This record gives sequence, structure tokens and C-alpha cells, in this order.
Amino acid sequence: MKTQPRLCIAFTCAGMLASGLPGVHAQQPGALPPGALPPPASTKPVAPPTLMPPADSKEPLTADFAAKILRDPSVLPNNGQLQMSYATVVEKILPSVVTIHSSTPIKAPEVDQIPPQLRPFFYRFFGAPGGQDPFGGGMNEDDEPAPRRRGQPQQPQRPQQPAPDDDAHQSQGVGSGMIITPDGYIITNNHVVADAKKIDVDVDVNGSSKTYRATVIGTDPLTDVALIKIDATDLTPATLGDSSKLRVGDIVLAAGAPMELSRSVTQGIVSALGRSNEGIVGKGNGRGGRVQGYEDFIQTDASINPGNSGGPLVDAMGRVVGISTAILSRTGMNAGIGFAIPINMALHIVEDLLDDGAVQRGFLGVQITDLDGALAERLGFKEQGGAVVMMVGAGSPAEKAGVQLEDIIVAINNQRVDSSSRLRLIVSGTKPGSQIPIDVMRGGKRLTLNATLEALPEEALSELSSGQRGIPRPGAPGGQAKDNISELVSGVTVQTLTQALRERHDIPDTVTGVIVTKVDADSRAAAMGVEESDVISHVNRKPVTNAAEARTLAKGSDKTVLLRVWRKGDTMLLMIGNN
Repeated sequence: MKTQPRLCIAFTCAGMLASGLPGVHAQQPGALPPGALPPPASTKPVAPPTLMPPADSKEPLTADFAAKILRDPSVLPNNGQLQMSYATVVEKILPSVVTIHSSTPIKAPEVDQIPPQLRPFFYRFFGAPGGQDPFGGGMNEDDEPAPRRRGQPQQPQRPQQPAPDDDAHQSQGVGSGMIITPDGYIITNNHVVADAKKIDVDVDVNGSSKTYRATVIGTDPLTDVALIKIDATDLTPATLGDSSKLRVGDIVLAAGAPMELSRSVTQGIVSALGRSNEGIVGKGNGRGGRVQGYEDFIQTDASINPGNSGGPLVDAMGRVVGISTAILSRTGMNAGIGFAIPINMALHIVEDLLDDGAVQRGFLGVQITDLDGALAERLGFKEQGGAVVMMVGAGSPAEKAGVQLEDIIVAINNQRVDSSSRLRLIVSGTKPGSQIPIDVMRGGKRLTLNATLEALPEEALSELSSGQRGIPRPGAPGGQAKDNISELVSGVTVQTLTQALRERHDIPDTVTGVIVTKVDADSRAAAMGVEESDVISHVNRKPVTNAAEARTLAKGSDKTVLLRVWRKGDTMLLMIGNN
């Protein structure tokens, strides 16, 4: 039987099976070409990476923090003899690499979640259901709860929850991190420290290991970045490079504590750049969760294993270019495909976390999708690449800037947009309040619009960004009339929009089309985002005024139907399979 590959977070967690935590594994990034060590870096000032805010916009605290960080953005050499040793590079980075030990309380599972054959082991570990039996009940010789005595009240059938500070019921995990300031600030992965009640950090001090208790400054599950701090001074910080200058084929080294073996280093190359939509990070469980994360990974073949998570990925000059995060593997061990967060992106998050422990992201107010071949043909666009606007939020920065449905965004904030995920990264990495240019293709012409970003609302992160939903708003359920009703596509019933329906659903007179009165929950249309009370104004880019007309236009499509939908002030495009 063919075994499918799986993505694994690069963090070892040696706990009981009851913890419910899957094994996680390290990731690696890649960096420099095989050449001799280059001359010392230039001291000339260099502009910050694109997604980094300008230095003069920093508050005093942030500016002081940034002054402590060592940076070297000079370009790697592309010639020279084969380098026979990276000992100098290793000596430069290892003093900044730390091993992180975290303790997380194990949550006892419900009894009905435990297979009957395994329940005796859980009873031994967590105790019998309902705690101590005041009537003398307990475990019988078959390791099952003793029968309840007559008259004894029924107890809830669940294992005892261990005390949070009970060391015997803690999941012990090991990860990595790197020191970025002499006074003890450390970057690591969110999944290394998430939910931990106790974090200990092993630091190399003059050749010997010293352990410090760490506190969490802030975490960001949507990028899997965390900032922690230990009470120490005169530490050796890592030198940070510029990940935007990485090239595929650059040599990189991954440092950390794979398999709990501290101060370990492996070497490889950058295998690819800009890996996204892998479902590795997200809000909820750290591996995609219920909310889609922001991914722009460096792929490397440097050996990464469980325990490498949070450790640095450095180039051939010893400058940090990434943070090892995950691997792609069939076995859970290194298979030559590792992923690292670019250091530019991580440092941008850290500077936000430093203020109040939270990250502020820009919000444009559109739903987008990739311009693939099928959609390009449907829109009459000859080229592929870019992000197609499928929805414009009512009152959003995009609407105020003049963005329209079917616009193809090809650049934003002077950065090229070749996919919807790239657009999300650029917008989220730009501070709220920033005014940015948006280059769109509309009707075969290139236009430049200007938008002022707002702060990303929390409700926008309430579910996976499928590109097929509106901005959450309270709304009334749809109703049905008995006249002029038709099935538009399989599972979707529409009705001609009347004045009574307008008043019932609060639909403005300026909105025309047909209203969706019923959607089969198991239909393809429901899966693509069609909802009751939606008003369909166009079918296959042609306006419709009644249900019969909409039905005729939809039936004229062999494979897909393109709908323009109005929903509580929002407008969007939905592409539905026509079966």
C-alpha cells in the first residue's frame, strides 16, 4: 500500500499517550553557495527588508531593542574554491543556540475517547472515573472500576484531571531557540512553548551549560513565532542576515537539539523559496488548525529532526536566515525536505510582540483566489498569475480605494503579486494605517489604486480563509415564495427578487437579480460558499432579472458556472461546478 507523506512540526514531546500530542519534527532552511568565507561585511547602512517597518517609525523601546540586534545584510560571494570546513561558521553560531525544555500539563481524555482495551492503563495513570469512591469502590482485579454499590450515586465517568503543577503528569518537550540580544531575548517556535507551564533554557556559558527559567513575552500561532526571555546578561547574540537575498542553491546549516542532542549542526542547501499553503502553521493546534496561517517558508535539505524546532538556519557566513519549523516526511524523521521561517518575517513579528505581546496585521477587505488557467479563460485574460478579487467587503479599505470584482491584483505596495498567498503575506506584513498602492488589471488596462489599510479584525480569523465566504455579519435567514422559483444549479434554488423579499431581507433597491432561497448542505455549491439569502446578480458575467433567465444561463455552461453574489453589503464571485 502506498504511504502518503505527512507534514510534521519539528518539536519532540516525550509524554504519555494520554496527552494526545502527536510527534513533531524539526525543519531546516537553506542558504549559501559553496565558497570560501567572504571578507568582512560592509559597514554601509542598508535599507530594511521589504516587510519590515521603517526604522524612524519605531517607538523608543523598539528602537532600543533593535539596536541590540546584530545584522549583516551583505551579499554572499558566488565564487571561490570549495570550502573544506565550516568550523569557523559553527563556532560563530553555536554560542547563540539554546536548548528549550518545556513542561505542559497532560489533559486527561474522556472515557468514551479511550478504547476499552486501553482503559486499565489510563485508570492506573489518572485514577478511576469520578475520583475516590467514598463507598469504597475502586479498581478490581481486572483493572476496571469496581461495581457501584447499591444506593451509591452515579459519578461522572471521566478520569481525574491531574493537578497542573504535578510533575508526574507533565508532558516534557525539547526544542531549540537562538539568542538575539545580550540581555536574554530568544526567538523560537510557538509550538515549542505553547501552553507550557514551565520553560527552562540551557545556555552555553564559556563552554559549560547553564539553565535559566524563561518567561514568554509573546507568541504568534499564525506564523509559529515566539519570543521568550531569560534573566541573563552578556550573552552572545546571533548575527541576523537578510533572508530576502537568499537564492536556491545557497549553502545553509541547521543548528539545534535534534533528538535532544544539544549543539548539533547539519549542512545542506536552500532547496526552494516561498513555500506556502502547506497547512503547517495556524491558530488552534499549531499545524493548520481552524485558522489558516501565514507561510513563506524556506525549503532546505539540511538534516532536521524532532528537537530542531526553533533553532537557527544560517548561511555560510554564520548569519541567521531562518528558523527551523517543520519537515515533510513519511516516517516523522528527516527525509531531506525541511521548512524554515525567513528571519525577515520572524523579526518583523518579534518587533510587534515586544510592544504588547500581540501582532497587528493589515486588512484590505477582499477575498481572493489564484488566477489559474480556467479562471483566466473565463475572465478573458490571456496570462496567468496574480490574485483575482472574488469579493469586496462593504466599507472595507478595498471598496474605499475603488477595487472591484474581477480585478486582477498584480502588485501591491510596490511588490509583485504572483499568487493569492503572496498578497496575504504582503498585506498582513504591512502596518495598519499604511497607505499602499494597488496595481490591478481591469478590462485589459493596468490601473493604480491607493488604499489605507485597517487593522485585521479578529472575526476575520474565525475560520479557514477559503476565499469563498463573506465578512461575518448578523443576518436574517432566507425565506421562500411560491412564484417564479427555479433550481439554478444542483442543490441551489433561486427565486425572482420581489419588493416583499427586499423588505424581508433588507436588500437595497439598487441590488438586482435573484435570491437564493434554499441550499442543499451536501451540495457542491454549499461547499463553494453559496448561502441562503444570497442575491445573484450575474450568471456567467451576464445580468439576470428573474429565476428563469438565471436558470437558462446556468444550463448553458458545460462544466462551471460563474456567479456574482451580493451578501449583506458584500459582493463576491463564486465559481460552481455544474453537474
